[in-house]
Amino acid sequence: MEELQSTEVLDQEILEDARKKAFRVIKNADDAIKEAALTWERKIQSALGELRQRYAEKTQRDGGDIMGRLVQDKRRVRSVKIEALLKKAANDYLSSLDRKQLLALLERELSKRLDALEAEGAPIVEEDEPEVMLRMITEQEAEKILENAFFRKSKKKSKEKKFWTIVKPDIMFLSAGYFPALIVNTKKVKVTASIDDAKALLLEDKRAELTAALFGDAGLGSVA
Repeated sequence: MEELQSTEVLDQEILEDARKKAFRVIKNADDAIKEAALTWERKIQSALGELRQRYAEKTQRDGGDIMGRLVQDKRRVRSVKIEALLKKAANDYLSSLDRKQLLALLERELSKRLDALEAEGAPIVEEDEPEVMLRMITEQEAEKILENAFFRKSKKKSKEKKFWTIVKPDIMFLSAGYFPALIVNTKKVKVTASIDDAKALLLEDKRAELTAALFGDAGLGSVA
């Protein structure tokens, strides 16, 4: 009987020892798993941090590029709109002038160009046999402008002899503008007096001034 009890005690001790060993093994394995999990967690968090940083940098970089393009596109659109409004303002002004004012402007443009030729020592004279083409102007109106422009410095203007010939204009000249114009053409030079050209020069020279007048100082930075 005693031997049986001893055997039972021994078995219990063996089982208890095995249980303790198994617990230690399981605990060690569990600790290893936990440590590995923590290590992987740290690695994952580090990798996620790097990814977030890269994504943030890329987003910022791409966002900057997108915003830059948006600003440029906005400025470009605004510039186009302002340019169209400037041209419309100039056209409206010229359209508001009466016929006499328009022809006076055309005569002034022709006189400026003839003065430039004279300053260069190459004025248009009778021997040049100038031919004149007209756009949106009658021959009678043109004759008066030509007389005033060519003989404006002469004290005997009424006695000066006409030395130009009015000829049929070509298609390209007729379709090149919307306001009165004329071309004085010789074998040496070609002089164009055009209200459309005068308008273009005015817009070019006075762009900032006109933009400020129409839109205030805020519009100045929008016209390229």
